[in-house]
Amino acid sequence: MPREVSGVTSVSFVPHTHWDREWHLPFQTFRLRLVDLLDRLLDLLDADPRFVFTLDGQLAAVDDYLEVRPEAEARLRAHVATGRLAIGPWQVLMDEFLVSGETIVRNLESGWRRGEELGGVMRVGYLPDMFGHIAQMPQILQRAGIEHAAVWRGVPAAVDTSLFRWLAPDGSAVLAEYLVHGYWGAAYVLAIPERFPAKLELLDEDLRPFLRDRPILAMYGTDHSEPLPEAMDVVEELNASQARYRVHVETLAAYFDRLGEVGDSVPAWHGELRSSARANMLMGVNSARIDVKEAAARAERLLERYAEPLQALSGDPWPTAFLRLAWDRVVANSAHDSICGCSADAVNDQVLLRYAEAEQIAQGLTDRAAARIGERVARGSVAVLNPSPEPRQGLVECEFPIPDEWDEVLLELPDGRRVGTQEVSRSRVLLSTIETTGSRVPEFFRRIHGRELFGRWLNSFALDRVDGARRLTFEVDEEPDPAWLDVDEVEREIELAARSAADEVWEIRVVARPRRRLLAAVPAPALGWASVRPLPGSGPVEAAVSVDANGMRNGLLDVGVAADGTLRLSGDGVTLEGVGRLVDGGDFGDSYNYAPPASDLLVSVPEDTLVEVRAAGPVRGLISVVRTYLWPVGVRPDGAGREAETRLVQVTTELELRAGEPFVRVRVSFDNLSRDHRLRFHVPLARAATGSAAEGQFAVVERGLAAESGHGEVALPTFPARGFVDAGGVALLLDHVLEYEVVDGEELALTVLRSTGFISRNINPFREEPAGPEIEIPGAQSIGAWSVGFAVFPHGGSWSEADVLKQMERYQHPFVTAAGTGGEPIDLISSRLELSGTGVTLSSLRRRDEWLELRVVAQRDSPVTALVIGDFSTAREADLLGRAAAPLPVNSGRLELNLAPWEIRTVQLRK
Repeated sequence: MPREVSGVTSVSFVPHTHWDREWHLPFQTFRLRLVDLLDRLLDLLDADPRFVFTLDGQLAAVDDYLEVRPEAEARLRAHVATGRLAIGPWQVLMDEFLVSGETIVRNLESGWRRGEELGGVMRVGYLPDMFGHIAQMPQILQRAGIEHAAVWRGVPAAVDTSLFRWLAPDGSAVLAEYLVHGYWGAAYVLAIPERFPAKLELLDEDLRPFLRDRPILAMYGTDHSEPLPEAMDVVEELNASQARYRVHVETLAAYFDRLGEVGDSVPAWHGELRSSARANMLMGVNSARIDVKEAAARAERLLERYAEPLQALSGDPWPTAFLRLAWDRVVANSAHDSICGCSADAVNDQVLLRYAEAEQIAQGLTDRAAARIGERVARGSVAVLNPSPEPRQGLVECEFPIPDEWDEVLLELPDGRRVGTQEVSRSRVLLSTIETTGSRVPEFFRRIHGRELFGRWLNSFALDRVDGARRLTFEVDEEPDPAWLDVDEVEREIELAARSAADEVWEIRVVARPRRRLLAAVPAPALGWASVRPLPGSGPVEAAVSVDANGMRNGLLDVGVAADGTLRLSGDGVTLEGVGRLVDGGDFGDSYNYAPPASDLLVSVPEDTLVEVRAAGPVRGLISVVRTYLWPVGVRPDGAGREAETRLVQVTTELELRAGEPFVRVRVSFDNLSRDHRLRFHVPLARAATGSAAEGQFAVVERGLAAESGHGEVALPTFPARGFVDAGGVALLLDHVLEYEVVDGEELALTVLRSTGFISRNINPFREEPAGPEIEIPGAQSIGAWSVGFAVFPHGGSWSEADVLKQMERYQHPFVTAAGTGGEPIDLISSRLELSGTGVTLSSLRRRDEWLELRVVAQRDSPVTALVIGDFSTAREADLLGRAAAPLPVNSGRLELNLAPWEIRTVQLRK
């Protein structure tokens, strides 16, 4: 599509709106405006057949409207069907870096499905206001059948045209339109209709260096905007009154349809887009309201790696409705203003509630699937479930009925293997004792509800005499044994006995079966389970933990604690000194951008340090390091420095070393009493680093030590990581997205808290342009209890040579246990599906109709053959949206997948 034909410049005029579902106002408040807007928009579409509209690339706006105006669906469908109203392909416009890759896929799948239901989807990867773009987005779009994208923030200075070829790490490419002035580039050209020609000339002049010989793309719309009702008349008048410009009013989909082939004439960019060269990146959202990022990862992981796989492999009916509810909430929260933490406090409350609901559903489905497996395991034993696609060892904490006379306890697997244990606690045996007369004994049954007594199962009773006195003993337990007990018959028998001795003194006791809570490192098969039962005696503990006053060690890692509370870590030929130095500084920024006060005071030296051994092995060692600091209460109102007033804060760093693990788990906890500050956990590197490697969204991205600036924003090299960040011989394994920086190539600084009080400051020292309204958000100060966990893994070689992905898998995915409730065991050791291949990770395992759908990713720089082993005889390829493709050869339940570097692959399996 040439820019000029016979001297006339072509203008693609795209009416649209950008709809923040929730932001500085809550969802329902904005929905009132949305309904008004779409009412008028449908009226305009009905009244003027010349008019077209692009509805922001997200179906949520449509669904939110139709929930209130269901009678408008037919009108809306009609305009979608004719192509005059462009919808989708996303459900919401998400932040790409703060959610999992799987959430992005489900977002696209949900939007695509809903768009097709309503008449058709816009096949454009519309990404207008994301705070940067992930490396794998071109592959995600390509594997869904989308060949074009539209982006704004993050495009680097090296891309000097409005059209470029954007490539993912695997080589997948989409043709990307760079929205040079953002999604609102032509938002105000009709504000004064008679000035339209002059405004168009100015737009042309601004864009010409980027457009070269291509037509002008004029995005007519902005946040929550409505088109001018007489827009088409103004456009037609301009076309009739001059010959310099020819304005075509069209949807964004139609623009790309007219684009045609561009060949190799456009520049190419490989990987993520995170530059501040021409637009604010707003990188501070990575550390705003970290509790939201934590809630997101909990819900996502429970859905992706526990609820769906366990339900899929259990053989039970697929819980479609429950999973849809959970994913709907997770996807809704992935909207950038929701997950980023840059919204009003009321919005944040709703975001956390949605995540809590998703987590509750996912946990409930996980527990149900585990309980079904427990039915195959004998009572008194425990089923241990491994969520990983390869066999491995994992720590479990189980409670067993154990006789008091057993001094030591081991756990035995069905194949005879035995593992040692570590006792955590013993339950109290005598729960209650009272004295009464026989005539009042029946009153005790008021305490019994069904079989519940003191929160346990009533299993038996005994009547006897002790030293001539009457005694009634109820035995209770955590499990029903026997499975059935007629409590009415028990009550009648006791009443008869009590009447015969109505005037005598009775002792009524409630006794719990002796139980012990034990830790053990148990091996379990891939995506399967093993049962364990307790036996008296001692068993081996592989790479056991020993703890003393100087630290902990397990043969793979030594952990020492210095007098100042920092750590010395030695493992894999690498030694790190001074790990865990905490540095607290002021923050005069806002939810979008960190900015220190003009004269900052950094607090890093504790007033006092206390070290306590809390568990001494051999399965788990725990050391608590409590450091006391004096932190300023806030930043002065003028931003000149921090307040002189300080508060005494005790920061507890809990260190956990497990048997067989080459990393130390860390949890930093404290009561936050200060406002406007940033706390970072520093980890010195084993060797100088020129960059970092960060895992997230189907890739491990290599980044340098600096960030590109240019738009009036101080481009800090603070980056997000989701699974791990690695630099200079150390990896930090993460529970959820955290912000990090490689400081001077010498240490990693991990942000564990950033307290801020505004959505956006009109005057932010590190950003010239406001990012939103200056509204106070006291909730983002995070006053009160605070806790962040991660792990430190020192290693030799690169992240790939050290197999950091394997340790990430181990850290993020604990085993699940279920009490045995069966009689004779049926399955004692069972693997349902196994996936092998170095660097091959599991993203999703679920049911789709009668097929088992598996999504894997080759997170490595070289090709690899992944082997899938399971109970299936048929396999086929599928695209990212689950649409079936070519059949695949299966050999006796074995499927080989030849994966290209960084390839995302979806396959479907069936018996």
